[in-house]
This record gives sequence, structure tokens and C-alpha cells, in this order.
Amino acid sequence: MSESKEMKFDPTKLETVNVSTDYPMEPDEFTTLFKYNAYCSMAHVNKKGYPIVTPMFYVVLEDGFLYMSSIKKHRAKVMDLEENPKMSVSISNDGCNLKRQKAILIIGHGEVSYEDELMRKVHWAILDKYWSEVKSPEQRAAAFAAVHTPLRAIIKVVPTKTMSWDFGKMVMAYEKGVWFNEAYLCSKQYE
Repeated sequence: MSESKEMKFDPTKLETVNVSTDYPMEPDEFTTLFKYNAYCSMAHVNKKGYPIVTPMFYVVLEDGFLYMSSIKKHRAKVMDLEENPKMSVSISNDGCNLKRQKAILIIGHGEVSYEDELMRKVHWAILDKYWSEVKSPEQRAAAFAAVHTPLRAIIKVVPTKTMSWDFGKMVMAYEKGVWFNEAYLCSKQYE
């Protein structure tokens, strides 16, 4: 880990920052956060015109796209995206220490798919990412059957614009790395 730097707070600089261009994440850190963060926040517009933000589990497949799984009949987001595919996704580490906070914003559209091969690929990837303790073939088959149900739909995020920012760079205290689990450590003080 690099030596800790003292943060410098410049009100004019922070007020005029263009997060889409001024302080992007380093490419390797972007990849780590994009592929391995625990969840994302997905935003879409519902039929009444309200913005809806939902925390979602997600995976990134070998094609580089972000995929989520949802249920059509019981989750309005699938039907809303079929009607209006505009969406955005935010991925951020839980940087409780401000100089370590990093984030990605993807603006684009969602492609809803019911194609079985894609659903299987996404559902196995979700199982591998989120249920790593499920090891035996029997447990894996049962877990897959619980996720790969007939009402499922896959949401593929197709970016129009992608931005990232690194708050450590904004306060001139950049430290290399992507920190996960800091919010948990920060909340320990309230136990």
C-alpha cells in the first residue's frame, strides 16, 4: 500500500469538478471495481414516469457487458425496461474513507432477454459469484434450479456513456487500490 497522503480540500476545485473527465479511475482499478463489486444500483423509469433505483446483484460476462437477472411477472423493472429501455447503473466501492471512494456510472439502455442459453450462462455466473460456499454438485444443482426459473429475464446493460471518478484524486490524496468492505469496518463503531 502506498504511503498515506494528507487530503487537500480546495472548495473552488471541488465545486467546479467535472467528474466525467477530471478524475477518472485508473484502468486496472476500474476493471476491479466493475467486475468484482458486490452489487450495483440500477435506475430506470417506471410507467408513471418516476425514476426507480434498485440495488441489484450483477455479473460481467466474457463479452464485457454487465448482466442482471430479474423476474418478469413480479418485478416491474423488466416490463418497464421493455417499454422504455433507458437506464443507468452506478457501481461504487463502499469507501467509508473518502479518499478511497471510487465510482462508475454507466448510462445506456437495457436489453431484456428470455433466451435460455444466455440465462443459463448468467445464472451460473451469479451462482459462482454470490454463492461460493455452495460446493457439492447436488447443492449447485439445487441452487441453480432456484435461480433459473421460468419467469426469469436477463437484463443486459448496453452503455452509451461510461464515467468513473476517484475521490482520492479530487482531494490530492490518491492511493492505488480498490477497497471493499470499508463501510462494514466504519459501522463497527455503532455496535
